[in-house]
Amino acid sequence: MAKSVVHTDIDGRKLKLSNLEKVLYPNTQVSKAEIIQYYLSIAPLMLPFVKARPLTLIRFPDGIDKGHFYTKTKPEWTPNWIGGQLIQHSEEAIEYIVIKEKPGLVWLANLAALELHPMQMTVDNMDLPDHFIFDLDPPEGTDFEGLKSIAFRLRDFLESQGYIPFIKTSGSKGLHIFVPIIKEHDHEKMVEQVKVLASSFVKQNKEDCTLAMSKEKRKGKTLIDIFRNHKAHTTVAPYSMRGKTGSPISFPITWSELNEVFTSKDIHIRNYQDWLDKRGDAWANFYESARPLIPEAPDPETQAAVDKKLKSYYDKRDMDATPEPGGAIHTATGDQCCIQLHDAQNLHYDLRLEADGVLLSWAIPKGLPFKKGVKRLAIRTEDHPLQYLDFEGVIPKGQYGAGQMWVFARGRFKWDSKKDKSLSFTLDTPEIKRSYKIYNTKEDQWIIELASTSEALDLHMPLEPMLAGVSETLPTLSKYTFEIKWDGIRSLIHLDGDSVKIYSRSGRDISKQFPELCDPDLFDVEQGVFDGEIVVLDEQGRPVFSQVISRMHSAGKTIQTNKKKYPVVCYLFDALLIDGVWITDKPLIKRQAWLSVCLKKQGTYRISETMDDGKGLFKAARAMNLEGVMAKDKLGKYILGQRRNEWLKIKFRHDIICTIAGYTKGEGDRSGLFGSLHLLAAQDDGTMKYMGRVGTGFDTPKMKKLLTLFEPLVIDKKSFSDKVEEAARSIWLEPILQCEVKYASLSSNGTLREPVFQKLIEKN
Repeated sequence: MAKSVVHTDIDGRKLKLSNLEKVLYPNTQVSKAEIIQYYLSIAPLMLPFVKARPLTLIRFPDGIDKGHFYTKTKPEWTPNWIGGQLIQHSEEAIEYIVIKEKPGLVWLANLAALELHPMQMTVDNMDLPDHFIFDLDPPEGTDFEGLKSIAFRLRDFLESQGYIPFIKTSGSKGLHIFVPIIKEHDHEKMVEQVKVLASSFVKQNKEDCTLAMSKEKRKGKTLIDIFRNHKAHTTVAPYSMRGKTGSPISFPITWSELNEVFTSKDIHIRNYQDWLDKRGDAWANFYESARPLIPEAPDPETQAAVDKKLKSYYDKRDMDATPEPGGAIHTATGDQCCIQLHDAQNLHYDLRLEADGVLLSWAIPKGLPFKKGVKRLAIRTEDHPLQYLDFEGVIPKGQYGAGQMWVFARGRFKWDSKKDKSLSFTLDTPEIKRSYKIYNTKEDQWIIELASTSEALDLHMPLEPMLAGVSETLPTLSKYTFEIKWDGIRSLIHLDGDSVKIYSRSGRDISKQFPELCDPDLFDVEQGVFDGEIVVLDEQGRPVFSQVISRMHSAGKTIQTNKKKYPVVCYLFDALLIDGVWITDKPLIKRQAWLSVCLKKQGTYRISETMDDGKGLFKAARAMNLEGVMAKDKLGKYILGQRRNEWLKIKFRHDIICTIAGYTKGEGDRSGLFGSLHLLAAQDDGTMKYMGRVGTGFDTPKMKKLLTLFEPLVIDKKSFSDKVEEAARSIWLEPILQCEVKYASLSSNGTLREPVFQKLIEKN
């Protein structure tokens, strides 16, 4: 039997995928195609932990029950867009595989490289590791609850030493704790420090923990394996599949979720999406949480000083009623910062800068300025604990600061100058790289202004919106959220202070045609770029496409006339930019959450509501005779100007029987065939009405067959009176032959929108 091969293009890379139907996990019937799809979908979360790192692979070309082999050496036939890294070992030099993008993950999956084991350093600096690892390896027959207890104890120990540990299932028996560190020490220093930490922890927990590698010496204790931290050793990557029964994944979880895991194989390829949908990327802040390899512990005097500074924070809160954090200064580095979006009584931003073990905090109603010369009010609030850097959640009603809070930006900063009533600092986060001055005017009131920036903040509109792929069926995976597909004018709305501009998908400025959408007071933010659909609704709330098109083509005095005759609503479904910060790299669920607080109230602008019940929405939308529904990946990014399958449109299609009244002469690739068919359809009163033309749904054999049937039916002039386009290039036929056509809806003049030829109706 010939091997099945599929040629595909992923992000501009040509790949040949083979044997997609081969089952690699016999017990769960998981095929190679499903493995490839998994790595495609998980790539945005996994790549930060494997890209630009030398990889060891474990390949299972015939399935997990047919053996496996390790491979480090980059094959000679590796595509030239996949990199390599030469590493000298004691006896030989090996060139390892290095990937940097999604197609590389797919290429590895096609090799049946189920397990990816990266090193702890990146190829840009092979001497400096950026994390260390504790592998908790339990003895046979150990209760998993006992292993979890050790993990929690190790977490507390590491936090007490000034680190921020992250945990994942191993996908086998144990648990892996990863600790991000600042890249400033070589491997020898890192291994030395890890040994000190592990020895200290085991000494405190010697009743059930050991550092002994020999199983005979473990005596039923859990091994705290630190051996893999040595240079050129590897550990299975976060989000990597494991070649184990049940198709498990080595899956990152939050510490609170560890309580919900009952074996290290609990998360696998068939349920991982449920975990992601529940809380998103558990390791999203991994690299931002890097701490010095050897942090300095606070002395009692310093801790007492911090507690004194936080007194106002604790006095204002009932810590038993609010999810807000409290704690010691064990995560202090002196240079951490965050900006939080706080939907409290009034939407505002909170700026927090680390200083002397606490976070200096200001509430900024209009956000940090991103243009020179703009000055913003900043209200100094109480100092916050360092744990607030990562706080997101809902502060309950009745509590101080009640409302939703998100981390808008998180990273590091440096002081440029620091005085009692005048501060200068430079923010360095993935989202913001700017220098600011902030100075006190009176009491708790400060003024903040932009000093300089390394960002290109000039926004050049219009932009090209992201486009959706097409699906014939409704996807059922839980990673999707669903919303109505509005039948209107796709638009990007640019809010900039006291100005609102509206651009069509093609980039045309259509602001004048929709004056009711150009009021900046409709928004609760100062600046933004929003994606939406402008519609005119009928009495049942259904879009009327012909009327919104009439609005778009209005000019002069008819603009005001049509504004009253056909009032519009713009349904917003995404945000690209908010108050000087691009958010296109954030997951959809976060962009939509932030979008929801950008409007003062829903009026001419409304939020396009989303729901998880795709089947229910699909059924309701069809019953209302709407155009269709959209399915969107909850974790997907917004990619400007590209058509992406993170968004899928599922349209309802209608069928109609039409009479073929003629055809247009073919051109280009269709020279010698025909271009499109002129269609007629019977009306209720028995008359025939022109329905437009259909030019899709044909292949060459079908067109040749139709032309043969058309030949004896040619007449001198058309058989109907309606005006048509392309009349001079048309051949007219006796209206005898009938065909079935699918279409999306009817245009304002009654012709078919998006028609597709289905088949010729055969006469009995």
